[in-house]
Amino acid sequence: MHFLPPAKLQSIDSGALDELLARTGIVVAAGAGEVRGLAAAALLFADYAVLDAGATLHIEAPQAWAAATWRIGRKALLLHIRQQTILPAADAKAEGLCDEIIEGDAHAWLDRWMQGRSTLALDSAATLIRMRGGDALERAEFARLFAIGEPQRGLEAFLTRSSRSPKT
Repeated sequence: MHFLPPAKLQSIDSGALDELLARTGIVVAAGAGEVRGLAAAALLFADYAVLDAGATLHIEAPQAWAAATWRIGRKALLLHIRQQTILPAADAKAEGLCDEIIEGDAHAWLDRWMQGRSTLALDSAATLIRMRGGDALERAEFARLFAIGEPQRGLEAFLTRSSRSPKT
């Protein structure tokens, strides 16, 4: 798993963006303030993208348009036609350009988000999605995860959460 907090996201350069695109594990990116240029591209190319509630996403650079197209497909053309290149966080989420809106410290959010989640399973899922491997590859990967006990950890976390939740 690779996490790009807002400060690291803002300082990304073309070499780091190329490295990000070459990763096989999950990439989670968090944006704050004005997210533009290569930072916008990196956020949009991430497997899971979050924006601070006060953030503004600028889709103006060619790399950002490419990433928007990768993330939302033909809907990116509608944004371009409407000349909607600057989106507050809520609008970006509504358009499918980010997965979640957060408030506060991105690292604290990541710690909460990862509770009960398996890094190994997230990395495997990201790899499979990028490779578009098909049924045989997916079956082999899930067999590997079962063999090393990952599903049991996930089930245990689920059952632990369920036992703490109020009964209705």
